Amino acid sequence: MPRSVIALLLVAAAAAAWDCPACGAANAGPVCTRCFLPEVPAGMSFVPACSVVLDGDTVDVAAFFVDSSPVTYRRILPWMNSTITTAEQLAAAVGGLYDTRGEFLSYTPFTSAEGGGLTVPSACFDLPAGSFTVGGAGEFLASEGRRLPSAAELEAAYQAGLVPPVDTYEVMESFASVMEASIGPLLGTLSTQAMFAGFSSPSERVIWEWTSDVTGSEDIPGPCAVIFRPSGTGVALGGSGYFNVMFRGAVTLPSSLAGDS
Repeated sequence: MPRSVIALLLVAAAAAAWDCPACGAANAGPVCTRCFLPEVPAGMSFVPACSVVLDGDTVDVAAFFVDSSPVTYRRILPWMNSTITTAEQLAAAVGGLYDTRGEFLSYTPFTSAEGGGLTVPSACFDLPAGSFTVGGAGEFLASEGRRLPSAAELEAAYQAGLVPPVDTYEVMESFASVMEASIGPLLGTLSTQAMFAGFSSPSERVIWEWTSDVTGSEDIPGPCAVIFRPSGTGVALGGSGYFNVMFRGAVTLPSSLAGDS
């Protein structure tokens, strides 16, 4: 493509109009001319400053950007295969346990790719990436210039209609066949039935999300992370990965734009 055409395309892209989600002004540049909010990054949504009630407490939340969708396997696989070079690093990011035979991957959809590295079945590519530790999730997001949101931020995004619930059953079913091949026909075949048989309400089947919040727990040894879903928060072992815990990124805004006092 001629350089003049490329330059024209770049100018056209830079001049694309967008309406500021904070004040409604129409803009052509990267920053709103009225309120100075940066243009919302692709794939993200703007969450205005607000107060939310979380686990019985009222929490003030500053405005921020949040991923409109959770991180998928398609999104994270290139980073994994270019950044993680040892089995120990992989275990720290996925599953949280290490063994020389790689058995810690048995309860995940990851398989060896033909050209080397890891992949997942095609049916899993666009599903929320699970089995990552909170550290692995945070490391990946940092590579994109993002961070894990707090539980209160996720609650604010949910109330704004920006974080729709995801059914864990759908995610689990998609790689049950991979688990069956890894850990045996009986557990693989019965896994989805057994894991969801005791759930009494749809909210209990909603997948959890990692947050940046840290807490303690008398029942769980070691550092604990707060996990979130619309029905409330929970606690998980921060160094472990769970198939039913996904994650998404957030971007902090300057305090003058975020509504901080």
